[in-house]
Amino acid sequence: MENERDVIEELERLDRFFDGEEPGEIPIDVLRLEGMEIPDDDAALSDEAVAAKLTEIAEALAAYGMVLEQTDHLSDRELYRWLVGEALREETILSADGLSTWHVSPIGGCSEEDNEIYLRYYAEEEDRERWHREFGDPLPPKEKLPYDRDRFLPPQGLE
Repeated sequence: MENERDVIEELERLDRFFDGEEPGEIPIDVLRLEGMEIPDDDAALSDEAVAAKLTEIAEALAAYGMVLEQTDHLSDRELYRWLVGEALREETILSADGLSTWHVSPIGGCSEEDNEIYLRYYAEEEDRERWHREFGDPLPPKEKLPYDRDRFLPPQGLE
């Protein structure tokens, strides 16, 4: 019964957040308050330090129910810059109790560029064909992902 109440409370909290009645948290602020060093500028970080910082950030976010996905089209530096410059600065609801999960992707929008990236790298052939049938747009060539990071990120979704 306790878990059911927690789920209902979490859903009500989400409703209040989406209705603008309750503020969320800014993930980068939360992580920094916990003592994580997250430089705004990656220029002083070596390639190894950027990769290590990405792992640290991804694990910390997963502990709050935020999982990264569809990042393999970006280099470590590109992903770091997107996280620190955009994704971690968006107000959201963090959930350390495992009741909810936010899926965060650098191609989360609906822009033409996001669609092109999805179709080029992530879409299965059947999805690419459906897109072409529905919209008639020429498809970008299917390409192999240039990086192999996503499979090493913390689990995608609730356990």
